[in-house]
Amino acid sequence: SRRRFLLGAGAGTVAALSGCASLASDGDGGGDGASAGDSNNGPDFSGETLRVMVWSGNYADRFEETIKPMYEERTGGKLQVNRGWSEILAKIRSAPEDEPPFDVTITEGYFYLLGRNDDLFLPVRTENVPNLDEVIDYYKDFRTTEFGVPVDGAPTTLIYRDDKEFTPTTWKDLANEQVSNSNGIGIDVGFWWFPQHDAAVAMDDLELAGEVYDEEMSMGVFDYMDEEWNIQGWASSGEDIWQMFDNGIIDYAQWYYEQTAYDIDERENLSHTAPTRNSGFVNHWCPVRGTDKRRMAEDFLNFLLAEETQTEWSKNSPTLFTNKNMEYATDKLDKDLPNNSEEAELIAWPEFSYINSNFDQFSKRISEMQANSN
Repeated sequence: SRRRFLLGAGAGTVAALSGCASLASDGDGGGDGASAGDSNNGPDFSGETLRVMVWSGNYADRFEETIKPMYEERTGGKLQVNRGWSEILAKIRSAPEDEPPFDVTITEGYFYLLGRNDDLFLPVRTENVPNLDEVIDYYKDFRTTEFGVPVDGAPTTLIYRDDKEFTPTTWKDLANEQVSNSNGIGIDVGFWWFPQHDAAVAMDDLELAGEVYDEEMSMGVFDYMDEEWNIQGWASSGEDIWQMFDNGIIDYAQWYYEQTAYDIDERENLSHTAPTRNSGFVNHWCPVRGTDKRRMAEDFLNFLLAEETQTEWSKNSPTLFTNKNMEYATDKLDKDLPNNSEEAELIAWPEFSYINSNFDQFSKRISEMQANSN
């Protein structure tokens, strides 16, 4: 487990990502400005509706099963849950600045950077989000919390067929001869920076995924993927990965812990393992520019960060959570997911300012690999 690893080795380091963005309007929006309080005794928002954008698929299903009823019972307000993925920022950009399509949105690291740069989010008034003080220090420091708070996320994970003689435990194992001679590997092509970082971890020439950020080695990471990994599946959703296994296209896959750990029990002859060193993402939740429910939005962020909220959420979502006092629902989650700053440092979180500055070059190389494999 990640914790046992820490007992025998020093934690790696991850360079901090700092984004630059102009301050958006500091208008008060909805609510009376009362103190947010704790997650059990917050303001009363009876009769008000907060529009929240979340990731589509089983993430949204679990959110609606757990978070929506908990928040509505606590506040008297209503959550209108919107589902989306790649179009989230485009919807905000295309809407009038004073008529946003939703009041709060989820973002992973890249969307969070782009949204800040385009002034799509309001600054978070931390006096209304006191539970931010309970977040693991690493998650408060590695990206700015000025426009969004780190709530949840996931490391990457390795999925494999149980009937194969070889069981991978590290990303380097995907270059094993038995994996190369199998039907192949599936990876995420939509968010290709995660398999890119896992491949850099596998190369092991520099600390964690340092190869990605070395001018002389960065393109060599793609060469390693192209030459050492028998990539036969290019996925843009979790459903793509499961379908590729069902159709015999792949025998191994790079995917995400949150979308795998609870769902894999429903899949015959499949298992997964979370390598000790891997990549991963953290979702920052942001108030959207122009919302007239800014106070309600900040109370919602405070609710998401609460110890009891995240503890309850983990019962139906195998997600990385950021409150240092929350308790995971199972021992396996507790072992596989980081619980403190030292464990978080073992994950190769992408530095999205760098990824963005090299996006065209990196994206073109991935597209070439995909085209050549078909």
